[in-house]
Amino acid sequence: MPLSSIASQNHDSKRTSLLDYLSLPNPALSLVERVMEPGPSRDKHFFFDVRNVRSWSDFSVESMLGVPELKSLLYREMQCGTLSTLHPVGTSPATREQLHLAYRDHFGVKLNAALKSSLAQSTLQMHSNTGDNTHMLPDFTSTVIKSHERIRVVGIVLCYEQWRSDMRHGSLAERVRYLSGLARLQHFFREYGCRYGFIITEIELVCVRYGGDDMIYEFKRSESSPSFTEISSSAPIPIFGYLEVSNAIALSEQHTRNGKDFNMTAGLALWYLHMQACDEPLPGHQHWKLEIGKPSAMTRKKHLVRDAGMPKPVFVETRRAKRIRGWIWPNEEFNKKESGKGRRSVLGK
Repeated sequence: MPLSSIASQNHDSKRTSLLDYLSLPNPALSLVERVMEPGPSRDKHFFFDVRNVRSWSDFSVESMLGVPELKSLLYREMQCGTLSTLHPVGTSPATREQLHLAYRDHFGVKLNAALKSSLAQSTLQMHSNTGDNTHMLPDFTSTVIKSHERIRVVGIVLCYEQWRSDMRHGSLAERVRYLSGLARLQHFFREYGCRYGFIITEIELVCVRYGGDDMIYEFKRSESSPSFTEISSSAPIPIFGYLEVSNAIALSEQHTRNGKDFNMTAGLALWYLHMQACDEPLPGHQHWKLEIGKPSAMTRKKHLVRDAGMPKPVFVETRRAKRIRGWIWPNEEFNKKESGKGRRSVLGK
């Protein structure tokens, strides 16, 4: 019998679990040295679109294990051969695009194998988007395979110099960068009508839930703009600018058990995030689908007062927003540029 066949049989006979597989070490990547920002004229989002940032405190190991079905899946033993083997990736990305490809080949393979083994039907899979950069796309999108349903999870890759979680409490310039990353993610949430997403850098992963709920909106409505008129919709209408952000998960985080306790790793976090975007929401969690409607529906008017202490835009920034998309603040009236009927296109130019 060929040695390769013997090795394959030995691999298949070994046992593992999703918990162990998702907690396998991640590649230690060096920081990207050549950070190139996209042209500002391509952006239809601005840092001041983010109005409310909250901690996604229940995105945790405890909450994950509190769902019996997820706990059973994580601890269930299976043959190693049923899960894809992870191969080495380049550890010295020179550009953000190379960083993206490294994560496609590592996290994409790991996550998709775990999702395939977790979901008997309607398997959710993460796809990598690469192109000519003429249009702004998320780096990762997740959809149900063999289905024309819309995107359920979006993810973006940013370099350490562009974005990191501790910028939230940094200098003014750092806080603007932090909010700009979240604003980019919000743009995709609204573009695809979904609630769940993530930002990943060379050192950390954060998961994001978008839009809040009507209980939050009604409780704070007296402080918000009265200009939003409720419309009938088949899915919840999100609160514009409202994002819940998980604690940062270091990519170097290792799965170390102490009795029944273990750490949240990046692989586990991505799997947990995607399990929340299944056909039916997990108990105590929110459905992935959101209703944004056409620009003329003006669902952006559903918003709350910006959090105190957030950076304020300067004149040149508000002028650019007005020129590119036709509005600055979400309570402003509809502008024809929002439907692409302005004097020039605002995407890809």
